Amino acid sequence: MIEWDRDKFRKMFPNLYQEIENLPTVINHLERCEDLKEAIEIIDYFEKKGEITHEYACYLKRNLNLLGILGTRKKGDYERDGLG
Repeated sequence: MIEWDRDKFRKMFPNLYQEIENLPTVINHLERCEDLKEAIEIIDYFEKKGEITHEYACYLKRNLNLLGILGTRKKGDYERDGLG
């Protein structure tokens, strides 16, 4: 895997950098979940794909109720926010 200096990458590829920075994260997906079962499935998927670490997945699963993010984003919010 190649290591890149973030500022150098941003200067060399400004459009690609902007696109990468605006990709929805696991938190964005959890905001769309309607219940804990769905949220656990999303977390497991992100962990399986290597998008989040095992430790972060465990943290999210333990704290879903405390984070208060489930169901806070409705369908279409990504497009309105320019993330679609």
